Parts: sequence; structure tokens; C-alpha cells
Amino acid sequence: MKTVKTALIALSVTLASHAQAAATSTPLPQSTPDRLQVSMIDHVGMNVPDINAAIGFFSDLTGAKVISDITPGNVPPAWKTQFRWHQSSELQRFVMLELTGGAKIELFQYRGSHINQVHPHGDDIGASHFALKTADMARSLSIIKAKGLTILNEPITNADGVQWMYFLTPWGAQVELVSSAAVL
Repeated sequence: MKTVKTALIALSVTLASHAQAAATSTPLPQSTPDRLQVSMIDHVGMNVPDINAAIGFFSDLTGAKVISDITPGNVPPAWKTQFRWHQSSELQRFVMLELTGGAKIELFQYRGSHINQVHPHGDDIGASHFALKTADMARSLSIIKAKGLTILNEPITNADGVQWMYFLTPWGAQVELVSSAAVL
């Protein structure tokens, strides 16, 4: 356990130094013909096994509000091919949730005989997570523990004061919590 904790701390220091280097490097020109002009992530998408349960989970945990709820009907086979879906799959419903501050989580529920119901390992291609910002890591950790969610690591504090930790949703997706550096 001590070796794992040491490795996680070393990784966090390495990532923090890369982030610091990126933050202090020369900014890219605002307008170049060969780069997209983006300013932030609008939303993250997540496939879930039970969309009602996922809505309840995020609403209860974060106060997320449903801002759109769509049941699309039959999806054409050409669309499935274009977007690399299994031909046997049907999109049952998709819902957009909005968090305080404007970040959004888009939930998708599919049904089909060829859908893989097992999450990839954290180091597999296609595995993903997203991070939620919290102002109070200790309070957030106590809430996650009280809800009985699986915690992957206790909060780690980077040299710059930023804290982070991972936990799992009830269906096994990884979510990271990040807090800003403490203001002295």
C-alpha cells in the first residue's frame, strides 16, 4: 500500500509540474488558420446502464438539473456505421444535466445484444474519467463516504496545494474530484 501511495504522489508531482510548465509557457496566438478556437469544455458524455438511476445519482450528489431529455426513436443504420455503433444497438434516451457553474454531463442509455457491459480497465484504450471541481475536499469526501461510494484513493495534495481524488459511480465509471489550491 505504501508503494502505491508513493507512486501516486510521484505521479501527482509529475503531473503538477507538467501543468505548471503548460500554464507558464508562451500562450498560443488567439487566431491561427490551422487551430480550432475553443475556450473550454462544454460537456462530457457518458454511457450509462440505467439513465434514471444516473440522473438520480448526479442530481443527489451534485444538485445537477436536467436541461434536456430526448428519446430519439429509430436510428438509421448509416448513422450507426458512421458513429461506430453496433448495428443491433438502439439509443433509448439521452439527457443533458447542468451543474452549478454551467458545466454539463450528457448521459446516454443504449440497448443492444452486442454492447459491452463491462467497463474497460483504467489503462485500456477507451477508458475515461472526468473531473469535478469542489471548494471543500474534506466535506466532499465525507459525503462520498456517507453515500457508500467506492473511493479509489484518499485525497492527494500536490506541491501547489491542489487536491485530487477518484471515486466510482454506482455503475463503475471513474470520477475525479479536484480542489483549488488553498489561498493563504
